[in-house]
Amino acid sequence: MSTCFECDAPADHHHHVIPRSLGGRRTVPLCGACHSRAHGLDGRTWTGHRELTRAALARKKARGERVGAVPYGYRLAADGATLEADPDEARAVALIIDLRRQGLSLRKISDRLREIGLMSRRGDWHPTQVTRILQAAEAAEAR
Repeated sequence: MSTCFECDAPADHHHHVIPRSLGGRRTVPLCGACHSRAHGLDGRTWTGHRELTRAALARKKARGERVGAVPYGYRLAADGATLEADPDEARAVALIIDLRRQGLSLRKISDRLREIGLMSRRGDWHPTQVTRILQAAEAAEAR
């Protein structure tokens, strides 16, 4: 086991000297207390992660890489930036829209999808997922 770079206590963290989001690759071993201090967490809230995440996402976007979630019904293309239709998910989206137009409740739509064996990305369907898919479909129609 390595020792903390700062206090020689047993180290249980590998701290990036330069954050990964800024291109850093090398780490130094730190104990939990020194790692917290390195991040300014002396009992206070540190918001630095938020800024680092924003900077990393901005760099990805500048390189033309996709940022954000991939909407249900699509998948990320091989180029890592564009979306392409996912035939199985697109079928589920079309069915969800059709069932809603028939007047089924969100829960009954979830049940019907389960009954016919269509699975969500996480396995089971929940009415909240159905709502999000319907909202996304409505937004796409409005464009």
